Amino acid sequence: MSTNTVIDIHALYKTYFNNSPYFIAKAGSNEPLTQEPGYAITTENPRPRGSIDYSSKSIALNKIGSYGQAIWFPIELWKSNKKLIEIDACTVGVNLSKTIIRTAVSERKGTVKECFAIDDYRFAVRGFLIGKNRIVPEDQILQLKEWFETTEPIELHGGYPEMFLDESCRVAISALDFPEVQGKATWIRPFAMIIETDFIQNLIIE
Repeated sequence: MSTNTVIDIHALYKTYFNNSPYFIAKAGSNEPLTQEPGYAITTENPRPRGSIDYSSKSIALNKIGSYGQAIWFPIELWKSNKKLIEIDACTVGVNLSKTIIRTAVSERKGTVKECFAIDDYRFAVRGFLIGKNRIVPEDQILQLKEWFETTEPIELHGGYPEMFLDESCRVAISALDFPEVQGKATWIRPFAMIIETDFIQNLIIE
């Protein structure tokens, strides 16, 4: 009896996070690999299967998995110059905001705007922790819990998030969530976390 099991990560992502991170056409389908209407690629793809793309910082944006599949935008969490965990099955959303002081001007429409400060960048990471040999990924779950509770700095690495991390890769996990799982593969655990930049290392009080 075969023990092979195929898990549809795309379907699981839609189940737990209520949206689709990307579109996958069914085998043999002529549907385009996009959800945007009226978009078509007419030129030949110059990049063969297995090509690696790099950011302007020469950091890989993708990798090739154990079974030859393309994995886009994986992330790594480091502590004390040591890689502790690499997460392949995830998506990364980035939120940028700044504090603006608005001053009304007499007898004029609108306000005068002054940029006061750039707020911390926020990375919304959602994905799955996948245990090897169909074992619950307890070690990965406990690692994320430990890093959420730690007061020591950790670092976020990866080709996509490091596009926004010019000064430092120091971050802090401000929120961590493990959604409930109902009757799915026990060795695949969904998670969501908010990671914020930690650019300021020393605060001087005069």
